[in-house]
Amino acid sequence: MSGIYIHIPFCRRKCSYCDFYLITNLNIVDRFVSNLLKEIEISSVSYRKEKFNTIFFGGGTPSILSADKLDIIISSLKNYFNISENPEVTIEANPEDFADADFNEYRAAGINRFSFGVQSFNNDELKFLTREHSAGYSEKIIRECLKIFDNVSIDLIYSLPNQKKDNLINSLKKVIELNVPHVSAYTLIFEEQTKLYNLFRKNLVTKNEDSLEAELYSLVTDFLTSRGFNHYEVSNYAKPGYQSKHNLKYWSYENYVGFGPSAHSLYNGRRWNNYRDIVKYNLSLQNGSLPIENEIILNKDMIRLEFIMLALRSKGVDFNRYESMFDEKFTEKYISSISELVNNNLGVISSDNFKLNENGFRLTDEIIAKYF
Repeated sequence: MSGIYIHIPFCRRKCSYCDFYLITNLNIVDRFVSNLLKEIEISSVSYRKEKFNTIFFGGGTPSILSADKLDIIISSLKNYFNISENPEVTIEANPEDFADADFNEYRAAGINRFSFGVQSFNNDELKFLTREHSAGYSEKIIRECLKIFDNVSIDLIYSLPNQKKDNLINSLKKVIELNVPHVSAYTLIFEEQTKLYNLFRKNLVTKNEDSLEAELYSLVTDFLTSRGFNHYEVSNYAKPGYQSKHNLKYWSYENYVGFGPSAHSLYNGRRWNNYRDIVKYNLSLQNGSLPIENEIILNKDMIRLEFIMLALRSKGVDFNRYESMFDEKFTEKYISSISELVNNNLGVISSDNFKLNENGFRLTDEIIAKYF
């Protein structure tokens, strides 16, 4: 089954490290939702025979939308698309959006999974990342959410300049204390055209050395896996039964359809993206046209590389699926690469799968570039 992604492009402010498409003008939320509903309706004719079992609201900050607006969007998706009986419906959320919120209303709207952009449980680190919430407030909101939802995820960012290991450990301990079943932990990336990158260019902040970043990565992984989390993707950890079903579609190279400005889609070898511009997005839909900016029909070599790249970031290459997709045996085409990676203790091979081990996960990008 396929997945649906909805990009909600609104934020109250842009954090220093963020390069996602977003706007801070909240006065046009209603116009956007109206056009989003048009996009859903127009697109649906292409997917009459497709079944979907995940919906993911990303952004931006989807939690800026009220539960009522989310209810309208989810109802529209269920009206126009063949949605499974019990889909996973995730919303990315910032803690500060829930001062007066009733989590029961989100449950009633159809949300059943929350992903909180906490980033740290250290106030100095939150200030550096220009986050609006405090560590204590995040903890309070998450505890409230867990009274209604059991499927809750926390995003953490680590490898901040001059980050103390004790601060990172304290954030991880808080995750365990809260009994949150899923963690996405990302190293801080200095993306171009962000405030953070400009500070870096002016030598006002420094990047950590690769060796320290690898050490912190191992710290996060060892801490979480020793406490019952499965390291099921390079940056993602879950207790049994709490893997993100939607994100697994990306890593398993399954179909997904995206809506909203800058949203990307992959469907049966065709990849496309919407305008990264709310004005162009709105105008297209007001004129009755889909807001597609670019699209490409992937050739076999492109699909093969993407499939391997994503598989090695997660559960590995399934030999049977690879052979059915490409009419060749993975173990024959890449025997040299597999042998070298296994011999160097970077990968593990079984009768039906090849995957990277923890040593390989630390070098995923380098391994893909060199061996595949």
